Amino acid sequence: MLFERLARLGYASKAVIYGIVGVLAILAVTNRGGTITDTGGALRVVLAQPFGRSLLMLLAVGLCGYAMWRLLDAIADPDHMGASPRGLVSRIGNAVRGCIYGALGVEALRLLRGLRGSRQDEAELWASRVLAFPLGEIAIGIVGVTLAIYGISEVIHSLRGTHDSKLDWSRIPATVRMSVQKVSQFGVAIRGALITTLGVYLVRAALSHDPSEAAGSRESMLRLGGLFEGRWFLALIALGLLAYAVDQAVHARCRRIRPVL
Repeated sequence: MLFERLARLGYASKAVIYGIVGVLAILAVTNRGGTITDTGGALRVVLAQPFGRSLLMLLAVGLCGYAMWRLLDAIADPDHMGASPRGLVSRIGNAVRGCIYGALGVEALRLLRGLRGSRQDEAELWASRVLAFPLGEIAIGIVGVTLAIYGISEVIHSLRGTHDSKLDWSRIPATVRMSVQKVSQFGVAIRGALITTLGVYLVRAALSHDPSEAAGSRESMLRLGGLFEGRWFLALIALGLLAYAVDQAVHARCRRIRPVL
């Protein structure tokens, strides 16, 4: 029961964070004072608001709780993904999510303690550290290819209209269910495209042995948005992040969460 509450709070925390990133990006595209930022930047925005410390503490608890649940989910396998190649990929993905959002939760705690978070691109910082090790470029290349494949699969599933089987859609009123599903699919597709971009640039960093080729979430957004002239595609990505926030809010409400202990 405790882990279910933490998991749902974690999904809700993700919804808030991606919503902030999406709103700031829309404001930036429309020249209304926003900025293109990442999830860490969203935490700093929260801290600067009235009652920001209280909200940031809630987000930190949610993110750390979500990370613990994802790691236990990967180990205990309550969804019975199994040890098949597909199941192992899913479970490894859960563990990676746990590490990523656990690190974001720690970042929130550091901000609460008055410690400044790193403003360097997280992917570039991580890549520079790994490249310093023997065969580091191979490790980065494997991670990059894995992320790219996962991102592409997310886009394909969204375009096909495939719904997450772990969601209980009956909790969403029938009058708005289809609309919410379409919004969620759009958000997952955009998020998948950003993950694919991140993976591609990690592969480039590995092949060139140059960490500056890597791109974190903020840089991935800018690079993906720059594929077409004008700002319309960047605006589409910003709307997609807002849609992904809706998707995470749906998960907070509707995700079937089985006991992991």
